[in-house]
Amino acid sequence: MKLHRSLLILFGIISFSAHAQLGTNKEKFTHADTLRGMLTPLRTCYDINYYHLDVKFDIDKKFISGSNLFKFTATQDFTKLQFDLYANLKVEKVVYKGKEVPYTRDEAAVFITFPTTITKGSKDEFTVYYSGNPTIAKRAPWDGGVVYTTDSLGKPWVATACGAGASIWWPTKDHQADEVDSVLISISAPTGLKDVSNGRLRKVTDLKNGYTRFDWFVANPINNYDIEANIGDYTHFGDTYAGEKGKLTTDFWVLSYNVAKAKNSLAAMYRAC
Repeated sequence: MKLHRSLLILFGIISFSAHAQLGTNKEKFTHADTLRGMLTPLRTCYDINYYHLDVKFDIDKKFISGSNLFKFTATQDFTKLQFDLYANLKVEKVVYKGKEVPYTRDEAAVFITFPTTITKGSKDEFTVYYSGNPTIAKRAPWDGGVVYTTDSLGKPWVATACGAGASIWWPTKDHQADEVDSVLISISAPTGLKDVSNGRLRKVTDLKNGYTRFDWFVANPINNYDIEANIGDYTHFGDTYAGEKGKLTTDFWVLSYNVAKAKNSLAAMYRAC
C-alpha cells in the first residue's frame, strides 16, 4: 500500500464521517437493511479497485447531479452485480462499454445485468449517472445526508455526512468488506466557493458556467463513508514538516475569517511539540 504523504487539517470543518454502526440501536430490521447489510454473491463477485466520483452541487436547489466510475476485478464469473444508491436519488443510466445496460432497483440496492459474462480475474468498469435531492442531515453525523447551512458571515457552507452509509449521496458498493484502492473525487461548486475533499488537490477548473471543479486524489485504500465533500469560503495555506525521509508538505484549509486564528493555533501546537 502506498503511503499518502500529506496532512489535511480542516479548521472550521466539522468532520461528518462516521462508521455505519453509529446511531441508535434498532430492534427491528427492514428489507432495506438486509439488502444493504448482506454480503451476497452479487457483491462478492467483484473487488472494487477505483472510483471517479464527479458531482455538481446546486446549493440553492439542494440538488446534486453527476456520475461515478466503478473499476473492478471480477472474483468469479458473473453477469449481474449490486451497487447501492438511496432510493430518493435517481439513477439516470448505467453505461458499460459505451452502451446503456439494464438495471432494476429494490429499495437502495441497484442490480445491473451485463450483456456477456464477466470472467473471473478480468478487470472491467461501468459508470453510473445519477441526480436528485439527497437526504438533508438533521443530526449529523448520526443520521447522515447533506448539511446545508451558512458560515458566520452568511456564506454557504455545505458538508456531507455518511453516518447512514455513503450511498446516501453517491452510488457505491456500500459494504465495508471492500475498501476501494484509490479514488478521484471531483466536486463542482458555485464559483467563489471551494471544495475540500480527501487526499491531494490535483486540479482546479473554471467550468465557465458559474461552477468550479476541484479534483482531489486519494492514492491509498479508503472506506467509502470517509469520502467527503466540504464546500465553503475556504482559504488555503501550507507548511512543511521534517519527516524521517525528508520534507513533508502540509495543507490547511480554513474559513476565510479564521486564517489568523488557525495560524496562531498551529504555532501554539508546534511550540507544545
